[in-house]
Amino acid sequence: MRKGVVDVKRRVSVLVDVWHKLLEMWEESGGALVRGDAVKLLSDVYEKESIKPLKGIMNPADIYDKELASLYVVGKHGMGLEESYPELFDKIFTEEVKYENAINIMMREPPERAREKLKVMLGEMDDNTISRIFRLKLTEVFFGFDSKSKLLELIKVALKVFPEKERVIKNYMKFYIAFSVAEAISKKEVKDKIEKEVLKQSLALELKLEKKMLPDDDYVRTVALEVFQVSPKTLDMILVKKRVRRGKQKTT
Repeated sequence: MRKGVVDVKRRVSVLVDVWHKLLEMWEESGGALVRGDAVKLLSDVYEKESIKPLKGIMNPADIYDKELASLYVVGKHGMGLEESYPELFDKIFTEEVKYENAINIMMREPPERAREKLKVMLGEMDDNTISRIFRLKLTEVFFGFDSKSKLLELIKVALKVFPEKERVIKNYMKFYIAFSVAEAISKKEVKDKIEKEVLKQSLALELKLEKKMLPDDDYVRTVALEVFQVSPKTLDMILVKKRVRRGKQKTT
């Protein structure tokens, strides 16, 4: 692997190491661990390995709590640990279990029925809950446990289940496009400005996202740098450089 590049295999390897440490802590504590212990362990290991959580341009205070989705997905779908450690999953990954159930309901039930069931299970659906549901599915896709088509289908279904959440859902579409373009650049699937724009536009067309909601190149650059650790030199060849005006700098 090239120096400075964080690929999926390395992330999985690091998360497997976290799981080994978490299981050791679980046994030593007699099952007395709480969610915060897993968050702290994940944060410490990521910092040591110079890995950033899967994220957009924001750095919320609870980013590592959200990043437990990666640990959950690798532990359940990659290592098959849920059957061996059901109490650990119930205690530490309560949120992820609920979000996965929510995804299954949305994908299988008619919109109105899904809406009723989710309100009973999750209460009033705030923006953060919607985003975390999408994050879990994106994480499954990122690690190869589901297809991108399933994530796109979930986004479209969510608009029918929660039409009043159109703004937050479209903001997630924007993030998804930025993430997808950044990932394609990191894999050398996108090598120039034209290919980058074609991918942006094709994803927007598939999601029926209006042009004004497309992520700008600054957004893509941030994700590519922080999540995928693509070199600035490579990005300068593919993305439009940020323009800085005298006395005023553009921000995203």
